[in-house]
Amino acid sequence: MKNIKYFITIGNKKYFYTLKPAKKGLTLVECEAANLKQGFLNEDIPGLLNDLPELILAEKKHKNQQSELIRFRIAPEDKKQIEKIAITKGYTSVSGYLRDLALGNI
Repeated sequence: MKNIKYFITIGNKKYFYTLKPAKKGLTLVECEAANLKQGFLNEDIPGLLNDLPELILAEKKHKNQQSELIRFRIAPEDKKQIEKIAITKGYTSVSGYLRDLALGNI
């Protein structure tokens, strides 16, 4: 099986995705608009493609909700310490940890 490059249209906009053969029985699905780069069982691909418009719209909504940027400077030692704390508290990103900390969610 060759790589399949295609698109779906939502509204008047085209959103591209790629299907790549992976290990036996698996296909790698890449769709930047849906923030998706993951292997799926071949039998699950039709259902995924059916759900892809909803995944794209959800990702667009998420990006629109978090479109503002806050920046500040920090010493390298402090950055390492903050990263360690974020990981120990179960966060996968420092941004998520600092957002929750600043908003009083933790």
